[in-house]
Amino acid sequence: MSQNLKLAFADSRQWVIRPLDDAAAAIVAALGKVMRLGPACEAGRPVTEDRELCVAVSDDSDTSVLSDAEMDGPVVCRVAAPTNRDLLTAQMMRITETVAREALARGGLLLHAALAEHQGSGFGMAGPGTVGKSTASNRLPSPWRSLCDDMTLAVRDAKGRYWAHPWPTWSRFWSDGPGGSWPVEQAVPLRAIFFLGQAPSDKLEPVNPTQATALILESAVDLVREASLMSDVNAARALVGEGVSAAKAVALAVPAYSLKLSLDGRFWEEIEHVLPKTGDGGPGAADQGPETGERFPSPVAPAQVSAHGSLPESSHFADGSLRVVCTGVSMRPTLDEPDLLEVRPYGPRRVRRGDVVCFKSPDTGRTVVHRVVSVGRPGTRDGRPTDGIRTRGDNNLNDDPWVLQAGDVIGWVAAAQRGARRRAIASGWQGLVGLGCVRLGRRIRRSAGLVPHTLYDFAAGLGPFDYLLPRSLRARLARFDARHRVFLKLLIGGHEVGQYDFRLKRWEIQRPFRLFVDPQALPAPKR
Repeated sequence: MSQNLKLAFADSRQWVIRPLDDAAAAIVAALGKVMRLGPACEAGRPVTEDRELCVAVSDDSDTSVLSDAEMDGPVVCRVAAPTNRDLLTAQMMRITETVAREALARGGLLLHAALAEHQGSGFGMAGPGTVGKSTASNRLPSPWRSLCDDMTLAVRDAKGRYWAHPWPTWSRFWSDGPGGSWPVEQAVPLRAIFFLGQAPSDKLEPVNPTQATALILESAVDLVREASLMSDVNAARALVGEGVSAAKAVALAVPAYSLKLSLDGRFWEEIEHVLPKTGDGGPGAADQGPETGERFPSPVAPAQVSAHGSLPESSHFADGSLRVVCTGVSMRPTLDEPDLLEVRPYGPRRVRRGDVVCFKSPDTGRTVVHRVVSVGRPGTRDGRPTDGIRTRGDNNLNDDPWVLQAGDVIGWVAAAQRGARRRAIASGWQGLVGLGCVRLGRRIRRSAGLVPHTLYDFAAGLGPFDYLLPRSLRARLARFDARHRVFLKLLIGGHEVGQYDFRLKRWEIQRPFRLFVDPQALPAPKR
């Protein structure tokens, strides 16, 4: 007789997973072992359930998920009959994705993040598959406790607090992998999220809610993948909209940090400095700094702005400034995405050459941030303006095709912020001098680099000269297993010097290390 399983979450949602046939019962039983789930009955009587997930094996190609959303009724998950372990893993993943998808409607998100616990505080370590989440999890010393190293389900309770549930690492089951089991019902209060990166030394910086929203949404890989596979554009847009709302809510409730990891540093000590101590507020009570009580900088009604973006018509200046998020590359190196820009109104002040301004394009009506290169008296010829305010992106070769009038300008960019670092943006003649220095340096480097680059390519073709290096500094391969793909990176000492590009199907080696490595002799990782 098939056995129903109970799956309870910290947001008070409880599932009963019910197999409808013998083939489905085998899948559900395997899932119960992986997620350490117990039976959905006690003393022979069924427990009260909020939602029922019925699993059925379908003989045809229709392996869909059906539910009565309005009635909040049972969900029917149709799966194909598994004929090997990989297919069994795929069907178990499908069931768990159904559960995670339903959690999104209640503000939850399944994140590509490891989960660990320290003295009652849970924290996530998010990032792509190659950044080292598993390695970081394995390096945590006692009394730290790693709960999972790949995926984490964040859910929100009735008080708006966030809890984190460990999720199975499904990549451990592919291709006869070691498998494993995870205590999925064991939730911990989510006190912080750390977005991982690699660096020579450990470094931690706070991330403002705008950046955190984008990073959290990027970590919701299953949601983005599901949206990309949808044939209904409106349904995909609605799904992404739900994800953006959920990511924004998480970013406002849980403090986020950028955490750079070295190969041998004690990164957990950096985390200890910002994790709240037990009992100083509920899970997710993170609008404030965990120890100082200070609020991290947050944007006021942030909006995306770029050469291809637009501000909503309802945008207005709050507290004397408008905050927008920069996207695109046209203003590099002065501005880069996702800088948080502080735009101030001109008032009685006049627009000057060298100002970085936010304006509406007369041609398209879209909002752009570029630098003013000339200001002249406005005039018309054949009904079109002949002079006025001309602009150009710092990274562009030519002036913009339009001529602005005063009414097109929204304001001037006074400052840009990334993480905890806020920098003033030079205006007027100071901005022009700074831009001139940048462009002059770019021309010098471009001209001076022609000969060295030619010599470098010639010398690299004669190599590799790895025999000149001590054995400890010779290149070595590092393998990273991430979900359905194997990544190979090339290390020299403690630094990454190359990785395989799946799109171009070749190894990319950083300069000057191609002198010591022959890319043709390196293996290509199997997908």
